[in-house]
Amino acid sequence: MLNSVISNDATSHLTSQEMQDHMVHWLEQLGNLTPKISELASCSEWTVHNVLHLHGKYGTVQNPLSWPQGGPRVLNTGNMNYLSSVPTTNLSLYIDKLQDCLS
Repeated sequence: MLNSVISNDATSHLTSQEMQDHMVHWLEQLGNLTPKISELASCSEWTVHNVLHLHGKYGTVQNPLSWPQGGPRVLNTGNMNYLSSVPTTNLSLYIDKLQDCLS
């Protein structure tokens, strides 16, 4: 059985997505309740409740309506290389002029 094979030590290295999938498995396939699942996953009962709620509502353990985290990168590698070289090559360049040089 999965819950007897996978202990807290064995699941501590799993990614968040994998752990969330295990939570659903422990509920649906093995019939474990929230307190037991939180013990197996080494997390709070509230976390288990949220994961199982999302799975029940959307059929996935991640909220499909949430905005992606982070934003697009504004500077590319060439820009970063230029900016890191400015202090050693052009000491008289003011910070407000850097943006003009990047354009």
